[in-house]
Amino acid sequence: MTAPQRTVPPAPLSPVPQPLQPQPPLPQGDAPPPRPRRRLGRPLLVLLVLLAAGGGVALWHARGPTASSPSPSVPAVERPVELTALEVTTVAPHPLTETVRLSGSVSPMEQSAVKAEVAARLAEVPVREGQAVRRGDVLARFDTVELTARLNEKQANLEGARAQLVLAEKTLAKNRTLNRSNIVSDTSLDQAESSFGFQRAQVDALAAQVELARKALRDAVVVSPIDGMVATRSVNPGETLAVNAAMFTVVDLSRVEVEATVPAETVARLAVGQTAALRVEGFGDREFAGRVARINPMARAGSRAIPVYVTIDNRDGALRGGMFASGEILVAQASNAIAVPTVAVRHDDQGDFVLVVADGRTLRRPVTRLALWARGDLAQVDGLAPGDRVVTGNLPGLTAGRTVTVAGTGS
Repeated sequence: MTAPQRTVPPAPLSPVPQPLQPQPPLPQGDAPPPRPRRRLGRPLLVLLVLLAAGGGVALWHARGPTASSPSPSVPAVERPVELTALEVTTVAPHPLTETVRLSGSVSPMEQSAVKAEVAARLAEVPVREGQAVRRGDVLARFDTVELTARLNEKQANLEGARAQLVLAEKTLAKNRTLNRSNIVSDTSLDQAESSFGFQRAQVDALAAQVELARKALRDAVVVSPIDGMVATRSVNPGETLAVNAAMFTVVDLSRVEVEATVPAETVARLAVGQTAALRVEGFGDREFAGRVARINPMARAGSRAIPVYVTIDNRDGALRGGMFASGEILVAQASNAIAVPTVAVRHDDQGDFVLVVADGRTLRRPVTRLALWARGDLAQVDGLAPGDRVVTGNLPGLTAGRTVTVAGTGS
């Protein structure tokens, strides 16, 4: 009799290993024996790798192609250059002028210094400073008592000399008659001729003195030599003046001039007859028209400035001597000229040109320089038409053929 067989149940499947959780430390002496570390199964590692690869592919499809890596089948689009409204100018014909600045003081064109012509005492001075006078008006009168006495004395001396001359003439005539009859010697005749000549010279000298005395009497009345105004009065009644003593200064303000200094390097552009527009302190925006009358041939000592004289018509008498004036002298002008800033004119192997904006692109437009204006800041050119939009900004990197837009204009 056989013993019955014992059935052994199958071993259960191993569960999926869980990550080990840290255990709190046990007290000393009660620590359990260490467990052996388990390794992850190979199938689990393969599964994790596949999941990571699938996530990366899904993320790449979600983002799509970037701007930095365009599709080779789509061509790249040129980005337009944006220009500001200040960098593009629409040209139009304008008058151009070139001027030279100057400044200086106003002074009368004509002035006269009146001095005493006689040595006498002043009896009357009827005018004062700032008074308008005409030519011939009385400015002062001297006392004429002494002057009249001197004239009378000179006239009396002249009459006595003339009487002596008559006697000398008769004596000479008698000596000539007697000399022909050999009654009077030649020596006596020579003496008679010499006496006659001396008396005649005396008469002439005394006659000149009489004329001087008469002139002194006339000069006792001092009159204005020109039309104008009394600028200075240096005398008063009762003073005894010497000859050539200063008395008055009379100025004519109908025409004045501005004496201005201009740098020597600028004078070469000036010429007599050029027009000037001047502004004078105290008159606001009022301009006075002038004309270059003279240019000094020498520079002032110690400087490189040359005086230039500009005359102004001042018939209303508004301008006075000593006022400060400044303005410009017109040296050149052009009408209906097209000019652009100098930086807008470019140069290459084919010559001068500018960039014109048309249909959203820059075009090369050949031009010819005619003249420079505004001290070299503007260039008058030929080759542009009114209405052309020219790139006038300093943009050396901008070339012809580029797509551009102008901010604020919609183009």
